[in-house]
Amino acid sequence: MEAMPSSDAGPVVLDLGGEMGAAVLEAPGWAEGDEIEIRRLGLDWDGRHASVRGRYVAGGRVHAAVFGSLEQGRWEARWRGENTSGPVCRFVVEGGRVTRARFNR
Repeated sequence: MEAMPSSDAGPVVLDLGGEMGAAVLEAPGWAEGDEIEIRRLGLDWDGRHASVRGRYVAGGRVHAAVFGSLEQGRWEARWRGENTSGPVCRFVVEGGRVTRARFNR
């Protein structure tokens, strides 16, 4: 699969408010085009995922997968397709807020 090009500067639309938040999972540059899968802590992996993309922001370029419209609570992420014993990133989503976490392998 060919990686999508970096996104131009511009907004990302997120659905925030009430009990809904979002997460931005920053990743190393070499991961551009890879997919990160997420789940609520303790639930089965159900395939919900996003691609790591280069994104131009004030001050430079970052690589991240963006997940909007997440229910508040505890979540975890992994590289899509890897087993559950592999590296996992855990983060907490709060309603009306964007959570940032660093995701490494």
